Order: sequence, then C-alpha cells, then structure tokens
Amino acid sequence: MDRSGAPEFPESPDAALARLVEGNERFREGRARKPRQGTVRRMQIVEDQQPFAAILACADSRVSPEVVFDQGLGDLFVVRVAGNTAADPVVVGSLEFAVEVLGSVLVLVLGHSDCGAVRGAIDVATKGVALPGDIDAVVAPIVPAVERARGASEGTLLDAAIAANVEAVVASLGAVPVIAERVVAGSLKVAGGEYDLASGAVNFVGWPAA
Repeated sequence: MDRSGAPEFPESPDAALARLVEGNERFREGRARKPRQGTVRRMQIVEDQQPFAAILACADSRVSPEVVFDQGLGDLFVVRVAGNTAADPVVVGSLEFAVEVLGSVLVLVLGHSDCGAVRGAIDVATKGVALPGDIDAVVAPIVPAVERARGASEGTLLDAAIAANVEAVVASLGAVPVIAERVVAGSLKVAGGEYDLASGAVNFVGWPAA
C-alpha cells in the first residue's frame, strides 16, 4: 500500500476486476471497510487521480459503485446514466478519458435488477407506451436489447432484457477505437456485471457468479 492507504495500482485488468469482486464480497457480507474516505485521502488526491476502473452504471439511487464495491475516493471513475447505456457520445467520451488520460485498466458496465429504464423500454417495445418528456430518449437505446430478449417468458423478460442490455453495451464499448486498441494489447478489459438489489451481490459476465 502507498502512504494514502491505497493498495498498489492493479498489475492487470484481471487484477482490477478481482479487486472489485473482493470489495463486493465485503459489502454484501457486511464487512465493508469504507476505505480511503477521510480527510487525509481527500487531500492526497487534490492534484491528481488514478482510478483503476471506469464504471458505467445506472443512475438508480440504490446502485452506488463506490459503496457496492467498497472502494474509496479516487479509486473509481464513475459515469452514471439511467439504463447504463452508451448511446450518448458524452458518455463514451467520458470513458475514453478515463482510459486514455487517467489510465484506468478496466471498464465495467454495471446493470442491476428491477431496472426502471429497462422496464420502460419493455413497455415501449411490447405495449407501445408513449413516455413523457425526454424519458423516451433514455429508454430508446435499450429497446433493441428488449427485442433480443423477446423470446423469454413474460415472467423473465425483464431479467433477460437487463442482461441483454449489459451485454450490448459491453460489445459497443469494446468496438470504440480508443478502448478496442487497448483491449487488443491486453492493457484493458471491458466487462459487464449485474447488481442484485436484494442480496447486494454483483454477478459478473464471464466471472463466477457471486
């Protein structure tokens, strides 16, 4: 650990992902350390930041990555938008900044159970519901994921669409040149996860279930 109490920067993308897995285990088991959240840490990162992971998460108030993964100030570069979509260039550019400028070695797309944005997309796709204001623009990028999940039974459509949405966003980010070249070089990983509101567990795509 360095003088701020932060562990050494992960030696690989897989090590970064493992750090999130370990932090989530602490959180869901009631052993959260709430590290690097005090005055000393705050002052030590005033002039510089080196977040090891960039996380694209849903804006849902119940899904806070720093809490869910038991990390501290300066550890995560978090971008949040309802439905954890990457259709907006501002969202993509923010993640590119984390990778290109700040040196993050992991990009994680974090969906969650009972996602209201995905539920809204289901209403639009299956019932033709018209959503007010700009809410329609929020759910529009999710509708294709709903269509891909339409083979699921009515009782499992929401879960299937949430998973399909995470997978689609992971794939789209993996095709972004700034991100893709680092993935090919092995210096970056793009992964997906789904946070369960009830259990507190994050199940990672391509990682053993929690």
